[in-house]
Amino acid sequence: MDNRAPIFTDTYTLCQWLLEHFDGHTGVLAATLCRNALQLLEAVALALKGRQRAERLEEADERLITPRLQLRLAEATGLLDEGQCLFALSEADRIGRQLGGWQRSRHPA
Repeated sequence: MDNRAPIFTDTYTLCQWLLEHFDGHTGVLAATLCRNALQLLEAVALALKGRQRAERLEEADERLITPRLQLRLAEATGLLDEGQCLFALSEADRIGRQLGGWQRSRHPA
C-alpha cells in the first residue's frame, strides 16, 4: 500500500484475532465487537488507497473508540480473560497511535 501499511497490518491482526476468538458466539457484544473491527479494517484500507482519505481516517478514529470500551465489557462479562483483554487493548492502542500520527502528518501545526 504505502509507508503507512503497518497500520493495516496491526488493524488486520486485531480484526482477525477478534473474529477467531468470537466466531460462533451469539451474544450481542461479541457480534458488535466483530462488526466494529471489520468496519475499522475497511476504513483503514480505504484510507490507505486514498478513497476519501480524510473522511476514512476520521471514521477509523471513531471506529476505534467503542471497541476499547467493549473490550473492557467483554472482560467484565467473562468473554475475555485479563490477558486477552490486555492484548486486544494493546493492539487498539497501537492502531490509535498510528492513526493519530497519520492525521497529524496530514495537518501539521
